[in-house]
Amino acid sequence: MSLDRIRKAMTANLGAKIISLFFAVFLWLHVTAQQLENQTFRVPLALAGIPDTLTIIHDLPEYVEVSVRGSRSNLLKLRLFGKLNATVDVSVAKPGRINISLSSAILNISEEFDPREVIIDEPKVLTLNFERVVSRLVPVKVAFKGEIPRDIIIRGEPAIIPDRVRVIGAMSIVNGIKLLNTEEIDIKGKRGKLSQELGINMSGYNAVVAPDRVLVEIVLSKRGVRTLANMPPTILQDTENVLVRYSPKTVSLTIEGPEELIKGITSDEVSILLNITTRKPGTYKIQPEVKLPQGIETYWLDIEYFEITILSPSGE
Repeated sequence: MSLDRIRKAMTANLGAKIISLFFAVFLWLHVTAQQLENQTFRVPLALAGIPDTLTIIHDLPEYVEVSVRGSRSNLLKLRLFGKLNATVDVSVAKPGRINISLSSAILNISEEFDPREVIIDEPKVLTLNFERVVSRLVPVKVAFKGEIPRDIIIRGEPAIIPDRVRVIGAMSIVNGIKLLNTEEIDIKGKRGKLSQELGINMSGYNAVVAPDRVLVEIVLSKRGVRTLANMPPTILQDTENVLVRYSPKTVSLTIEGPEELIKGITSDEVSILLNITTRKPGTYKIQPEVKLPQGIETYWLDIEYFEITILSPSGE
C-alpha cells in the first residue's frame, strides 16, 4: 500500500475519529474515577469545650491518622478541598484521667463517605489527664547575664515592680513554683541607675503568668577599695574605773564598696569595737566588731584578734 493511500485512510473522517477518541478517554476516566480504594489522611486534632476550671497536664497528639474508603474522585476532592479536622468534645471532663475512644464522629467529613468506611487508625484511644486550674502569687528575682563583673557593685537590692506575679495553671505545676527569674539582664559596662522592662522566664513551666513583664531598676557603681590606717579600737565596758590593756594599739582597716561612697568616708564614720562588758579580770583574745556607714559591706582588718588584759580596780 502506498503512502498516499495510508495517509488518506488515516485522515478520512478525522473529526469523527477525534470525537470517538475523546469519548473513549472520557469513559476511561469516568470508570477509573468511580473505582473504590483506601487512602490515609493526617488530620489535625483539637479539643473543644475544656472547662475553665480544668487544664491538661501533658502534651497532646497534633494529628490523627485516618483511613478513608471511597471513589478516587471523591478522595481526590477530599484531599484537595476537604480541609479535614478532628474535634473532640471534652465539656463534661472532670479532674483525673479519662480515655476517649476515637471514631469518625469526630471528623468533619462530607456525607459522600460512608461513616463505616472511615476509620481512625492512630491513636484509637485518646488518654487525657485533667487537673484543676489554680493560681498563686510567686516572688520574682533578677537574673543577670553571665557573672557580675568584678569591677561593678550593685547598690542595695534591685527594685522589681511588681515584685510578685500571679501564676495560673495546673495545681501540680503551680504549687511547685516557689520563685521565678526574669529574663537575663546584661550589666557589663553599665554605671548609674539602670531601668529596664524584662519578661518573666517561664521556660520549663506549662503555666501562664500575669503580668508577663516587670520593671527592674538597679543602681550600679564602680567598685572602690580604700585602706584607713592607724585606727584605734573603742572599748565597750561596764564601768570606767576598770583598767584595760590591749594590743595592738591601732590597726589598718580596708573597706570595699561603691567608689563614690568610699572616697567620702572619714575615720570618724568608722568604729572598731571591743566589747568587754560582763567579762571578769583576765586575759582574752577578742575579735573586734566593725561598724561602717550604710552601703559598705565588705571589709578586712590586718589582724584577726586583739589581745586584751582586764585588771581589777586595784590594778592587779
